[in-house]
Amino acid sequence: MRITKPLCFVAALSAFASLPAAGAPAGVVAPTVFEPGIISCAPHEAAPAFTPDGRTVFFQRGNPSEATILVSHREGGDWSQPTIAPFSGRWNDMEPAMAPDGSYLIFVSSRPIVPGGKSIDGVFNGKRHPGHGGNLWRVDRTATGWSKPYRLPEIVNSSTTTFSPSIARDGSLYFMHPDKTTGRFRLYRAQWRDGRYLAPVPLPFSTGASTDVDPAVDP
Repeated sequence: MRITKPLCFVAALSAFASLPAAGAPAGVVAPTVFEPGIISCAPHEAAPAFTPDGRTVFFQRGNPSEATILVSHREGGDWSQPTIAPFSGRWNDMEPAMAPDGSYLIFVSSRPIVPGGKSIDGVFNGKRHPGHGGNLWRVDRTATGWSKPYRLPEIVNSSTTTFSPSIARDGSLYFMHPDKTTGRFRLYRAQWRDGRYLAPVPLPFSTGASTDVDPAVDP
């Protein structure tokens, strides 16, 4: 998925900012750039996903057409220089989303659906984008790090233009992909029940008549 404007991290959490926002209610803090020069240092950075303890962050860094998922750790009071996440670095990977309990992470990737295949194509903004599609993939936390990535089932990845995962505490998954009739991005929810995802349903306020993107759900 192409990024069409510069993105950078901002933090509006009291853990990272302490200045009161001008004219804002008491207790509201002004946004500040998150770790400039270490994490926020490139024109295109987005989608920070923190572990529950707040000491590890995964995020995407790239250019208008390619992205890689990086990881940084908070060591004492400082964040480490980011490195490429162990499951990223070869394909166009972006938009990591951490499970609320930190046990797994879901991300978007253009990597082949089958081993040895080609990067998947995406269809958005009325055009086909070779090698810039997206499917949702998962890695599980293990005793030594993270598992190998595996693709979420076809009932979720029903198109090669599936982006922006967000995970609820019960495991239900929110994401976006194009409406079959209008072609505009629409928001969907796949309920997690009895160890599997049910068929995704569109959110009631996302009709496909306009473009809706990037769901972010309170766990």
